[in-house]
Amino acid sequence: MDLYLNLSTVKNPKIIHDLSTSIEEGRTRAWYIPGMKRDPVRIDKWIGSVGMGGDVNFFNINFNPHAHGSHTETLGHVCQTWHPINGVSIPFLQTALLITVDYKDYGENGKIIELDQIEKAWNHWRPSNDLTALVVRSNPNSAEKKNMNFSSQDAPFFSKEVGYFLRKKGILHWLVDLPSVDREEDGGKLLSHRSFWGLTEGEKVPGHEARLNATITELIYINDDIEDGYWTLAMQVTSIANDAAPSRPTLIR
Repeated sequence: MDLYLNLSTVKNPKIIHDLSTSIEEGRTRAWYIPGMKRDPVRIDKWIGSVGMGGDVNFFNINFNPHAHGSHTETLGHVCQTWHPINGVSIPFLQTALLITVDYKDYGENGKIIELDQIEKAWNHWRPSNDLTALVVRSNPNSAEKKNMNFSSQDAPFFSKEVGYFLRKKGILHWLVDLPSVDREEDGGKLLSHRSFWGLTEGEKVPGHEARLNATITELIYINDDIEDGYWTLAMQVTSIANDAAPSRPTLIR
């Protein structure tokens, strides 16, 4: 399949799927942090809330990109050096491959999505070297997953070999429907993050193999009726100078 994007094919898209989970007031999705807070600005007697007598709605918002909804992050997530997401050049539109995978339950060692699952899908679809985005839907995939609070749930996660594999295949944008590509509690190792970004265990300053232009997107949701295969992907990442920012990945045909 020719993976170079032909813009003429998306001028009149027939199918559009928003994969994002919304950042909503009071809703917690992961990492034990209370949900987003909204507070009207108060200046002397003036208040930024029409409902409270103000002229306009003018709210301050307190949220955490990693915990409260779909977000896209850089290797700055695990480094002491500054690598904001708004400094990464992400194509406006690109071709992505959507695959569905299962995990293996190893009891105390967690629910692991292993490399054989990724390789099986890869061998089925046989993407060319031009593919740069992979979207992964994990089973089980009930409708409740979209609004699930993953805190303390020990959600499935990817083996570090998956990160190595995707890096080797040239995938720059890895999107998952889980709170993290790593285990919820792993002692801070984040081995799948690191193997994907080209970082060694414990490396805090990116070395020569680090991929500054690679991103990981987490906490998306992919309905079961969205079929596996090739799609046009619009990432739509908010321009915030931070290691991660809210994003609205959208699949188009």
